[in-house]
Amino acid sequence: MDAWWNLIVTSAAIAVAYSFRRRRTPPLPPGPRGLPIVGNILDVPASNPWLNFAKLGEVWGEISSLTVFGQTMIIVNSLQIAEDLLETRGVNFSDRPVMPMAGDLMGFNNILTLVQYGDRVKRERKLFHQLFGNSTSITSQFGPLLTSEVHKFLQNLLGKSEDRFGQIERMTGGITLRIAYGYNIDPDSQEDIFLEMFNTAATNFSVATTPGAFLVDIIPALRYWPEWLPGGGFHTLAKEWSSQLHRTANTSCEYVKEQMAAGNIETSFTANLLEEGSHEEYLIKWAAVAIQGGGADTTAAQIKAFFQAMSLYPEVQAAAQKEIDTVVGNDRLPVMSDRERLPYVNALCKEILRYHVAVPTGVPHRARADFIYEPGEGAAPMLIPKDSLVITNIWKMTHDPARYANPMVFDPTRFLETNGKVAELDPTRISFGFGRRICPGKLLADKILFLTCSAILSVFNISKARENGIVIEPPLGQTTGTMSHPFPFKCSVEPRNDRAAALIRSMGP
Repeated sequence: MDAWWNLIVTSAAIAVAYSFRRRRTPPLPPGPRGLPIVGNILDVPASNPWLNFAKLGEVWGEISSLTVFGQTMIIVNSLQIAEDLLETRGVNFSDRPVMPMAGDLMGFNNILTLVQYGDRVKRERKLFHQLFGNSTSITSQFGPLLTSEVHKFLQNLLGKSEDRFGQIERMTGGITLRIAYGYNIDPDSQEDIFLEMFNTAATNFSVATTPGAFLVDIIPALRYWPEWLPGGGFHTLAKEWSSQLHRTANTSCEYVKEQMAAGNIETSFTANLLEEGSHEEYLIKWAAVAIQGGGADTTAAQIKAFFQAMSLYPEVQAAAQKEIDTVVGNDRLPVMSDRERLPYVNALCKEILRYHVAVPTGVPHRARADFIYEPGEGAAPMLIPKDSLVITNIWKMTHDPARYANPMVFDPTRFLETNGKVAELDPTRISFGFGRRICPGKLLADKILFLTCSAILSVFNISKARENGIVIEPPLGQTTGTMSHPFPFKCSVEPRNDRAAALIRSMGP
């Protein structure tokens, strides 16, 4: 009888303790009610997640949550909350999600973007900071290289304007390949082998890291599902993409070694570090992949968005060209030292970053421990559990009507102080991510954008395309994926006049 009584008392004590603990533990951020076992699987968007997450925020607030098969996702639509969590409390939110498909199976966890926070991240980011961390040093180190590649782009655009988007990718890829490996794209080849390798890897990364793209990321145990059984085809794709990624990383590193051995090498990130000999080759090899893969694709997306905006907003183009003509003249292209005297063009570049977000939901952060978030102003505390994913809706933050007036309109004047009007928030505070995982190449990307856009405005007119006398409206919107480009569109690109065409031709090879 005593044994039964002790069992009853113990069970009651456990039940009371559990109930008390549940009352003390705050709930998750609000969100739609899920289904048994699968949770909010029907609420995870298959496409345009930034738009769907923005709608989620309208219903549930600036911080909300979804849970799928036990994996909690914290959706942040607010800049203030993003900075509060990822910068002020960055120690707890600097890890990356564990993605079975993109990570272990495909090998993208070798690239800094998906590496868990720790010693390697600190060492690699230090290398990047030495290379890209200072605006002045970027200009001194890479100024001639950037100018050279922009000139090539203008000449290619003059001769092959119908392939302008291929030329954009060729230019941004050419810049990052030279910085990372000292590799110059073959001017006589339309499909350069190095550029194609990295473009393929970047496309694969964007697809593989899209939330919900592969069921194995939602149900990690599926990684052990045999390849030969129905539904195991993802293993075949993973092996193919892993092979492509490692071939890209190894081939490019071996190219630098061969050039060094032959004494025929252009200064580059990889060559400098290999020659220095103070870092393991693994770190150098994958850091170089991050420079090329991360920088080329996102910058290309922004420049494509520039072409789209100029075709849609001819008055903006005309205002920028007037400023360039007045300040720079017609006998040369703008250079970085002109930037302070070109406030409208500078504002135009900021507006491109705001208008088209190349990484609209960022790369998710992961909580390293349970965290009780207290929003303040009387709001109830919320639990952000250990291993939950924090997804920042960067697109929503840059299109928030509470922060940006008429956010769907391309308007550079929003960043100019005029007639007592205060300039709106600089989007570089948002567009490159947050905290300890902020994009390490943001200063370089900013310079490439300014030099390219100002050069194009100097010598070309961009307008809507016409076919059989009918104007073709560029489609709005952007592609789904971690890295997102504007939808394909047509536009007309013509030299502003004969003098502009002559200036382009005079630039030499």
